[in-house]
Amino acid sequence: MILVKKIFPLTLLATVLLCGCDSFIFTPRSKKNIHREQPSIVLLNKIVDYREENNTWPSSKETFIRSSPKYKEAFEGFPYAYVFFKIKDNNTMTFYFTDHIKDMKNYEQTRKIELNAYRGYVRFYKENGKFIWKIKMH
Repeated sequence: MILVKKIFPLTLLATVLLCGCDSFIFTPRSKKNIHREQPSIVLLNKIVDYREENNTWPSSKETFIRSSPKYKEAFEGFPYAYVFFKIKDNNTMTFYFTDHIKDMKNYEQTRKIELNAYRGYVRFYKENGKFIWKIKMH
């Protein structure tokens, strides 16, 4: 039984790799490249400013941008096409970002899905009376 548990995933992985190579690519990413593609500190600080000014988190990118020109400026040059705000409570929110522009251009040229695409999330929470954020890239 233990042998089957070890062989089955390897067989499945080999099958996917052999049959799916026409649809997927894997580009190695260095920590330096991943760090370079993170959302800007200015944008993250503006999200915290929005929360402090409005006493609520932004519910969408459009809500955030429409509220003030300074927030619109913070999003200029943002390299991700899709963002999602998931509000847990008044002090906790997660900001997800995916569909990096480089990955989308690469897909248009190759028609292959990048398995190691740039994406991630930022968790905002309140600690000792201050809002803190932490970035996690995949």
